[in-house]
Amino acid sequence: MSEELMKPGERQFDDMIPYIMDLIDNLNTLLAENGALLSQKGIARKLSVVLSIMTLHRYYPQVFMKEVWDQLLQLVDQMKSMPELSDKLNDILADIEKLNQLKKEAGI
Repeated sequence: MSEELMKPGERQFDDMIPYIMDLIDNLNTLLAENGALLSQKGIARKLSVVLSIMTLHRYYPQVFMKEVWDQLLQLVDQMKSMPELSDKLNDILADIEKLNQLKKEAGI
């Protein structure tokens, strides 16, 4: 679609999709590899729900950004405080940073 025909924020939504896909993959991998630890801390079930919503709306970031983005950020903050996971979050944090930047540009 031509840039001049796009509504404000649409380009940013399109730019979000690769980062969303990468974030979903990284979070699923983290959940699969550290499921027991995340379950023990009470994070696994919440993360699974957030991931389900993100996956369902992966092509419509404006939907899950309004619905579950803050919950995801809280879960990631909880995981950052866990020494066992702190070194495994680099890619996730990079995706979140880029998505937050695009979110701000889109005005969500």
